[in-house]
Amino acid sequence: MNPNRKRIVEITTTGLFIAIIFVMTFVPNLGYITVGTISITTIHIPVIIGSALLGPLGGLVLGFTWGITSLLKVYTTAVSPIELALFSNPLISVVPRVLVGLFVAYLSIGLKKFVKRDYQRDALTAVLGTISNTILVLSAISIFSAGTLFPQNKTVITIVLTIVGVNGVIEIVAAMFIIPVLLSRLRKVQHQ
Repeated sequence: MNPNRKRIVEITTTGLFIAIIFVMTFVPNLGYITVGTISITTIHIPVIIGSALLGPLGGLVLGFTWGITSLLKVYTTAVSPIELALFSNPLISVVPRVLVGLFVAYLSIGLKKFVKRDYQRDALTAVLGTISNTILVLSAISIFSAGTLFPQNKTVITIVLTIVGVNGVIEIVAAMFIIPVLLSRLRKVQHQ
């Protein structure tokens, strides 16, 4: 593929993933599936796929897009007062998502040296990318909100961490099965 065509494909692919992130953010129960006061994230799937396909710059752009849409979403359709209190802070809603995009891009590049089979590498990228989101968000919550939002209330902190942890397991399982299949198909299309 000549360099100009490759660049056009990258820009177009980035634009499509940005559009997917916006649609999944603002169409109810698509990027954030709400069950009662629990919100299960599926929007990490296109971010991980796009970051693995596009590399570090694409991962940065997609992670930033996810973070900004996450911040916008909490102001327009927060599920609970706790979600609003937590994710209205850009250090919790934006920064971890930018880091996830970068982490996945570099992880995908690094794993090529160690894991030769695409499906296994993509499944590992999906699992570690999803775990990185959960860990980074929980870390940001504990650093930037736990002391002021839930002062001295370990029960509330435990409940929040349990909900996020259960969500994380569901998100990991979904990513592990969906991402490798979609990445395989997209790579075939990309190389045509």
